Amino acid sequence: MGAPMSIDLRAEFASARLGDRRLNKRLDQIVDRLAEVPDRSFPNAARSDAELEGMYRFLSNGRVTLANLLEPHIEATVRRCESVPTTLVLHDTTEFRFEGVKRREGLGDLPKGQDFFGHFALAVAAGEERVVLGLVGALTYTRSGEGRRTLSGVDPRYRHLAVRGESARWLDLISEANDRISQLAPVHVMDREADDFATFSAMTSHDIRFVARMTVQRRRKVSRPDRPGTFFDVEDLLAREPVIATREVRLSRRQGTGKWQSTTHPPRESRSALLRISAATVDVAPPKKSKQQSLRLSVVRVVEAKAPRDATPIEWMLVSSEPVDSVEQVLAIVDMYRSRWVIEEYFKALKTGCAIERRQLETMDALLAALGVFAPMAARLLALRAHARAAPDAPASTVLDAVELKALRTISKKPLSKSPTTKEAIEALAALGGHLTRNGVPGWLTLARGYEQLEIAARVVAALLDGDREK
Repeated sequence: MGAPMSIDLRAEFASARLGDRRLNKRLDQIVDRLAEVPDRSFPNAARSDAELEGMYRFLSNGRVTLANLLEPHIEATVRRCESVPTTLVLHDTTEFRFEGVKRREGLGDLPKGQDFFGHFALAVAAGEERVVLGLVGALTYTRSGEGRRTLSGVDPRYRHLAVRGESARWLDLISEANDRISQLAPVHVMDREADDFATFSAMTSHDIRFVARMTVQRRRKVSRPDRPGTFFDVEDLLAREPVIATREVRLSRRQGTGKWQSTTHPPRESRSALLRISAATVDVAPPKKSKQQSLRLSVVRVVEAKAPRDATPIEWMLVSSEPVDSVEQVLAIVDMYRSRWVIEEYFKALKTGCAIERRQLETMDALLAALGVFAPMAARLLALRAHARAAPDAPASTVLDAVELKALRTISKKPLSKSPTTKEAIEALAALGGHLTRNGVPGWLTLARGYEQLEIAARVVAALLDGDREK
């Protein structure tokens, strides 16, 4: 298998099934405009009052839903998954907040604004480059009632969540995503919120591969296979296991915002961390009063050695379906979990790169339609950077189409070679976005700024080419 296919927005949206040729034509126009400037407001992206009115009418049309906008992107993502040896499916939830006192139909109420939640399944290629392949599932909902404990505004396909509870979203999307690419045996990767015995049991019974982080509050009881019935706290058992591997990793800078962030994801500066790793195969005991059987799973403990005095040390307790019979297998589990940060980058791409929370739309349905337009764009923003790392010597056509490449030759700050590589194209894009070579590897936001300039130039080139054909 070669390098993963790039994300071609126009091709993916072209196959959207909206039930009306005029809607598809309008979608093509909206994608063209927003792909150029994804972080700009709709009025700034539109080229006329008529275009702007058309955007708003499109997003408010009942036929235009998150599901039918994402369907062609998900289908294309599945094809990209087939081009890589191992696919990781990263799962997580994010909150979309909208400020202002004006009531927006369908959103959940906050003390200063309104919100809705999105739960996503993002496919990436396993490996250090972590190339983003796209979404393989998404669901949305709001919270209401006393203490906001009741689910409302649930996507019609997931109405049962309102009965089974919010935690059911994990298994629902795992099952849905896995069904789409089950023949590829993907590995599902989740953080602590997914630590649920029933979820682990269901995945195990259906041979679904996974890596998840345990939360210390659960105090999971485990026993050794050779000593059934003698249970220990999983933390205590693994603390006695020898360190079988170490791994030096670079931790990214993280800003803490709000009470929840400060306790579960405290702020930190970027630093190099030495991780000490131990592992064991155990039988995980079911919750008390449960009639379920114990689950034989792998557990891996990751602890940071010699953390700075003013920093919170890294400590992960991972549970997995994957074996831990060798050091290589244990390190593979750790690296799979380390890939989870990519979905946090994806959320940042949606909120910063595509400015979804600044969209002045009056209903949740219209906001979800906008999310359906921006979700593939956010994936492409992240994929641009990763492609340069995954296959730096591949042709530039891997990430840019012919018109974009012609435009890049025209506006690049330094001449491109006769047959430019992906790495060369990405470096040229980054330079357009203001990146300086001495600052290291360009970030996706810098690439997004460069890509914005490229798309504007590409439209000029396309218009000139069309004019030449008409002569």
